[in-house]
Amino acid sequence: MKSTISLCIIALVLLMLSCDDRNTAHLAPEYLYDAGNQMVIKSIINNKKGTISMLYGNELALQAASDSLSKPNIGAHYTLVTWKQKPMPQWYGTNMNGDIYSIEHLKVVQRNEARFAFDYDFQSEKGYQPGDDRPEKEERIKFITSQRAAVFP
Repeated sequence: MKSTISLCIIALVLLMLSCDDRNTAHLAPEYLYDAGNQMVIKSIINNKKGTISMLYGNELALQAASDSLSKPNIGAHYTLVTWKQKPMPQWYGTNMNGDIYSIEHLKVVQRNEARFAFDYDFQSEKGYQPGDDRPEKEERIKFITSQRAAVFP
């Protein structure tokens, strides 16, 4: 009888100790980016470079990314945020966003009545290493404006 009571007490103690909220998930605000009033256009994962990117844009940028014709709209504002990947704790083989690598801003502006131009800005962040190559401006402009919007249900 004493052994049965002892086993029940041990089982109860183990049960009480296992009910702990220390393993709950918490957001890591240092890895988030506030895009303000811009909307998500698309996410991009590049496993070769070990990066995760999110393309944000205003209404005109989203409209241009949703059209089948890839002509940028004057007044469109794009923001491409790139994070370095890091392993996700407690999920083997899965990566999540780590330190922000870079933030790229692109605005489509009107230069004259018939033409438009691009104002591009590249900002390196905490994840950017001194030996990393800076992307070519024209190549990045073409990359950002050629992205098609993800289809949301």
